Amino acid sequence: MLDHMEALSGWEIRGDLACLLCTRAVARVQGPRARPFKATSIRVPAAEHIDTVRKMRCPHCDGRLWLQDTEEIYVDRRPLSAEDLRPRRGRPPKVARAS
Repeated sequence: MLDHMEALSGWEIRGDLACLLCTRAVARVQGPRARPFKATSIRVPAAEHIDTVRKMRCPHCDGRLWLQDTEEIYVDRRPLSAEDLRPRRGRPPKVARAS
C-alpha cells in the first residue's frame, strides 16, 4: 500500500468544470490524484460567478457541473536549494553523441 501512495505523490489532476445542460466550461480545477477527488484550487474567470460555482451550479443556466477534459500532471513541490537558485555561468556542457 505504501508503494502505491509513493507512486501517487506529486501527481495531480487538472480539468474543467462544465455544465451538463449548456456544456459551457465555467471553471478550471486542480487537485491531488486520490479518491475521492478534492480540488485544492478552483479558478473561475468571472468573479461574480464564484458563489454559484462553489455550489456546483452553472451560473448561466443553473445546471449541474461536471469535471471533464481531465489530465494528469506532475507537480514537484520540493523546496529549491541555494544551488538551484544560483544562475549557471559559462557554456552548457557538451552532450556525448554516438556517431
